[in-house]
Amino acid sequence: MAQLASLARQAIYDGSANVIAYELLYQCIDPTKTALIEDDTQAALHVIVQMAIEMGLDRLADKLPVHINYPSELLEAAVPPPFPASRVVLEILENVRSNPKLLAGLAAFRAAGYRIALDVFSPGARESALLSMADIVKLDISCFSPGDLADLVGSLRKLPVTLVAEHVELASDLERCRALGFDAYQGYFLQHPQMFAARPVPSNRLAALRLVAYLQGKEPNINEVAHLISKDLSLPYQVLRCINSSYYGLNRKVASIQQATVILGLERVHQLCALVALRQVEDRPSSIFVDAMTRARMCEQLGRERNRSADSSSLFVTGLFSMLDAITGIEMSELLKDLPLSAPVIQALLSREGPLGLILREVIDYERGAWTTTAYGGLSPARLRGVYFEAVRWAQMTYAMTSS
Repeated sequence: MAQLASLARQAIYDGSANVIAYELLYQCIDPTKTALIEDDTQAALHVIVQMAIEMGLDRLADKLPVHINYPSELLEAAVPPPFPASRVVLEILENVRSNPKLLAGLAAFRAAGYRIALDVFSPGARESALLSMADIVKLDISCFSPGDLADLVGSLRKLPVTLVAEHVELASDLERCRALGFDAYQGYFLQHPQMFAARPVPSNRLAALRLVAYLQGKEPNINEVAHLISKDLSLPYQVLRCINSSYYGLNRKVASIQQATVILGLERVHQLCALVALRQVEDRPSSIFVDAMTRARMCEQLGRERNRSADSSSLFVTGLFSMLDAITGIEMSELLKDLPLSAPVIQALLSREGPLGLILREVIDYERGAWTTTAYGGLSPARLRGVYFEAVRWAQMTYAMTSS
């Protein structure tokens, strides 16, 4: 019987917080028992490859390389994944030890142009023969004391390898790793807010956020929407530019927000206004906006999978605003004082409680690969994976459109 799997991606950043690659996170599930299959790594890889082919590598990774945890059996046999070598980094898990067949296989992969990464590297656990085959060495910074990490980085810096810091969760982690000389970083440091004391939201940005909050209401008035948008003259221009782009393929030019609402519908205009407004809040790396948009779309779609009559606007804005503190550097509780959001949305954002909070928690768990902690409303792994992939695709496409 065909196996099922959950699949997500985790970004790898350079020193400027630009995404340079994605690691694929996955777990296989026995469809007859809905249990995790922990031993069958070949089957897991097969599932990953099939899903990547099904979705398309470009759509999954936005034309960037992907890191895949590659089974030792396939490394020894030198069986390559069905992707160009320039697009794939083969990761060797921490429990793999070298042997003649493995080293011969790695040599064949490198000759074919594939890059090799040692995952969760620690001194003494990897032989020098394996280290000599590596192009990339990944260190889980949570496994070392500050002094030991500095010593290890110093010794590895003498080798011709790219050093990746894993488990970088806070801005302070990032700064420490930068100072040590890491080349790239993996973790959720962008999603954890770096707060700035007594830092107000600029008035024009606050107006944009208030617009988004107002649109989240049950029955926003079209004329009031147009009035709120007019308070920031750049906002209607950017919204109308998106609407008139080739993405929507309209036969005539849309000249006003009211006209756009009639043609596209209030919900679609609401989402465009929300995305354009959020983009104006702060100059931040593009990936954080794509992550927020992915989360918003997945919250919306996951909620509607459970209940077709669910409030899409509340689901969408809950996901979108869940990263607002990380984007602005202002405590969520302070931000929400000035925004006319509904009580369920505020509850979800502050405490991850209530129906909206439950869905937000599940979306965050999924994007981090914590698939066993929630039930996802009984959705099958295949359907859940489809919701996630669609959200990623939509976020990437929409971000590109609002950036043009």
